[in-house]
Amino acid sequence: MKNANALPRSRVFALVLLGFLVLFENPAAAADVTLAWNPNVESDLAGYGIYLRRDADGPPYDLAGYVALDELQDPGRPTFTVSGLEKGFTYFFAATAYDTAGNESYFSNSACARVGDQIEACTGGGSGAKGSGGGGGGGCFIRTTAPW
Repeated sequence: MKNANALPRSRVFALVLLGFLVLFENPAAAADVTLAWNPNVESDLAGYGIYLRRDADGPPYDLAGYVALDELQDPGRPTFTVSGLEKGFTYFFAATAYDTAGNESYFSNSACARVGDQIEACTGGGSGAKGSGGGGGGGCFIRTTAPW
């Protein structure tokens, strides 16, 4: 288990969620969204954690999953697909970075999406955890071209 407060402020990276890429929406009221963000540049970076929360921004988030650097198709343009989002809800997403020692950064600024008949980016995502060193951005948008 990773310690969310283990990285000192000087090592916390500025992670910004850049956008969404809608892969497909299942008529059975489930959708998949692919998140993209600016890569962390720490020399001991091992991967990222992706978190989500339904209908409310900010912690506590639920873990959507971890992705190691060697699992990324392009570590310079990291992405992660969150599957099974339910129609009729708004989801807020945040990311963290973790290093080779297992230390995990604070949450990034959040990004959000409303899942309805279509997936729409929403405004108002913003700050990460209280005292977070993550920063920048916070808005989200739907990318209509794939892959990056």
